[in-house]
Amino acid sequence: KLYNANTKETFDRDYHDGGARVGKVQEELDWFLRDHHENVATRMDPALFDLMWGFQQRLARAGFGAGPLWIGSAYRTEKTNEKLRREGAAHNSKHLTGQAIDVTIPGHGVFNYERIAEWSATGGLGLYYWDHFVHFDTGPRRYWAQPR
Repeated sequence: KLYNANTKETFDRDYHDGGARVGKVQEELDWFLRDHHENVATRMDPALFDLMWGFQQRLARAGFGAGPLWIGSAYRTEKTNEKLRREGAAHNSKHLTGQAIDVTIPGHGVFNYERIAEWSATGGLGLYYWDHFVHFDTGPRRYWAQPR
């Protein structure tokens, strides 16, 4: 279950049947996670979908409910990333290659679910306490956080 905070779109369907991805779900998720500034999609890393599914399962088991994850940013074009660099975006961001996603859980500060994010992360993990989101990516394992 996902909610795109920028486009107000939702995604709530099975993407995997236990053995393979279902139908055209890759294309649907690619479009759902597009750069909304440019209205351009790319092929997102399927491992990112698995990571989000695992994170959501851990959240539900920890009592955060089964609500959607709110997506703040996923794929970015070079043009969009360059604009966001003024706000601190990385020059070589994994968002540029469809390997990153920024999520939040409305009503819960990042400090409430940071351990679950740490357990879920398989690549990069950024905790943005003041900006109220968690960055996940499927790049090399690394960690960073805004001061609390």
